[in-house]
Amino acid sequence: MNRRAFLAVSLLSPFVRPAAADSRYPGRTVTVISPFAAGGQSDSVGRVVNNHFQKVLGQPFILENRVGAGGTMGAQYVARSQPDGYTLLLGTTSSFTIAPYVYKPQPYDPLANLAPIVALTEAPTVLIASEKSGFKNLDDLVRAARKEPGRITVASAGIGSFPHVFSEVFSSLLGVQFNHVPYRGGGPAMNDILAGQVDIFFEVITTAAPQIEARRAYGLLVTGNGRSTLLPDVPTCTELGYPGMNLTSWSGLAAAAGTPTEIVDVLNKEANVVLQSKEMKDLLGQLGIGPVGGSPLKMAERIAQEASLYKDIVAKRQITVQ
Repeated sequence: MNRRAFLAVSLLSPFVRPAAADSRYPGRTVTVISPFAAGGQSDSVGRVVNNHFQKVLGQPFILENRVGAGGTMGAQYVARSQPDGYTLLLGTTSSFTIAPYVYKPQPYDPLANLAPIVALTEAPTVLIASEKSGFKNLDDLVRAARKEPGRITVASAGIGSFPHVFSEVFSSLLGVQFNHVPYRGGGPAMNDILAGQVDIFFEVITTAAPQIEARRAYGLLVTGNGRSTLLPDVPTCTELGYPGMNLTSWSGLAAAAGTPTEIVDVLNKEANVVLQSKEMKDLLGQLGIGPVGGSPLKMAERIAQEASLYKDIVAKRQITVQ
């Protein structure tokens, strides 16, 4: 067994419990915690999943937004909950692979304190440039960044957010230096990109595409396995020669470590069913994102691989929030 497979299998060890799961699960209301403010794309996906769970499993599945500390408060709440399947986490890339390593003291360990259920969706990330920046393609940006290190400003949704850490991965791979400008969320960051107050921003395609299509900003690259149907003229990072930047923003379901395997398997099975439903496909098509699905092991492997990458860049760039 190779190292990666061994690690992923070991991550699933918390699923094993001395007592068998209650065969009547779910026997009461299940609360699904979203660690971010209401209204995001993960909430839209979560509601479709919850409605399916409720219909098939016969009990209410309630979405609750528990926000704070970059999403770590909601994730920590789930990590410390009873491992009985009645408190679940609708998390994101940040919840599973970034935020736990940014916030000090570490609020929870995603590898030890959470039981992966299923990765739900993933969204391409777009490098968007202000119209006033003059950067119409990646070559324009790279030339300017190498000519004047630190002059180009890069917005983020906050210190330690996915856009911030992604920008650090980007600058590390290109060997350039940007001037980081953190905002209190993606909305204010996008507003200043459109106003020309900052130069570049890494944003999910759902938000970035309308601005690029309206010619209010330039799309320099997009991540993912191929060009997006929402932005067919924007090249992928792999096409441009930077496959190491092929990172997406994704969402997934998890429970507290120690949740019985039987419960995890029930939720995993039904989540995979709803991901193939017409309602979900229509929603994801509108958002420009794709389904993932698969086994708990597949999600565990993803967490292990990406957490290693992001943990390393967080340490090297000294990204910390007290």
